[in-house]
Amino acid sequence: MAVNGFLFLLGTLIRWPVQNTKDFLVFHSYIVIMYGITLLVKSLSINASYFVFTIGMLSPIMISIYKGLPLDCLNYQSVIEKENSEASVL
Repeated sequence: MAVNGFLFLLGTLIRWPVQNTKDFLVFHSYIVIMYGITLLVKSLSINASYFVFTIGMLSPIMISIYKGLPLDCLNYQSVIEKENSEASVL
């Protein structure tokens, strides 16, 4: 049962760059920018580089939850049901 969920999420990750190219590029540019800022802070010998990295990685998740991301978004059974209902509409 868990393998089916893993394979479903793996397939979703493979389809994501093709289906939502803009979101894919924004996501990866954000990661590269946060990594660059962390390296800059670390090279300036400021001891807050770990804090900057942690805040930079957690803030998008917290903002998404605040804006209404369902908390069961990682429950693969609910994701499969949602995708099946969307596919049946098309």
